[in-house]
Amino acid sequence: MARISQVVVLVEDQNQQRLVFRYLTRLGYKPNDIRLEPLASKGSGEQWVRSRYPLNVQAYRRRAVKARSALIVAIDADTAEVAWRARQLEESLHAKGLPPRSERERIVHLIPKRNIETWILNLNGGNVDEISDYSRSRGVADQIAKAAQTLFEWTRRAAAVPQACVASLKTAISEIGRIE
Repeated sequence: MARISQVVVLVEDQNQQRLVFRYLTRLGYKPNDIRLEPLASKGSGEQWVRSRYPLNVQAYRRRAVKARSALIVAIDADTAEVAWRARQLEESLHAKGLPPRSERERIVHLIPKRNIETWILNLNGGNVDEISDYSRSRGVADQIAKAAQTLFEWTRRAAAVPQACVASLKTAISEIGRIE
């Protein structure tokens, strides 16, 4: 199977960006295979991702005709449900007259319940829940490299994902299968 030639990453914040980037490099992608979309310069990162999503899906679809490509989108569910946030992404496509994401498209939705820090702590063995806000937890950024390694291990085909894995991360693990 041919390798994906370009992965575009659209995320809310720096911790999401760093986790996805490190995960992709662990998969063997070179930095020039990965295009990081700019982060929101001000305002809501979540709103920024939703507004940029249709443009990135359109660009992905144009590229995918010529070359194996992927789009990874990370957006926090915050206090809402993961499925609700996913519906918002689909609705943003509908609002622009674009068809919904198909099963065959390499468009990955990573939607942490509450925030990405929940996943980072969980991937590092932390006892977390998806209700508490861990965004201001000290030292989380320093744990991203190890979290990316654990995410790599948990996404291998025969990997046994621990029971302590939070639900939104389990959902993301199956989503990641779209790029492999």
